[in-house]
Amino acid sequence: MWNKAYKYTFKLHISHNPSTLSKQSAHSHTIKIILYIQNPSDKFSKYDIIEKIIEDYLGTYEEAYLNETASFQNLDPTIENIGRVFYRDLKTIVFENGFELLKLEISETPTRIFSISEKEIF
Repeated sequence: MWNKAYKYTFKLHISHNPSTLSKQSAHSHTIKIILYIQNPSDKFSKYDIIEKIIEDYLGTYEEAYLNETASFQNLDPTIENIGRVFYRDLKTIVFENGFELLKLEISETPTRIFSISEKEIF
């Protein structure tokens, strides 16, 4: 069976700091998020619809100080934890819209990428 997926790339501007520090020590990042998404059926799908749904979800975090968002109230907003939260939420969102999230990659630098999936597919 072929593994096939669409690859979506998004950029998001966030700020955060380790939970042990004050807001004054917050710093900003432009993070890159790559999603591998497939349509489990062979029916034609308008992939721009799921792209808009994902953009709406990520838009809630655009320019946000992550430490003050509901998702990170009790969770350090490290790149790994951000990836886990986004993967969990987006997996549900895309499934509810007839797609499957296969893998999420997230990075704050081009040389260090955190990757998460339920099974390695690539």
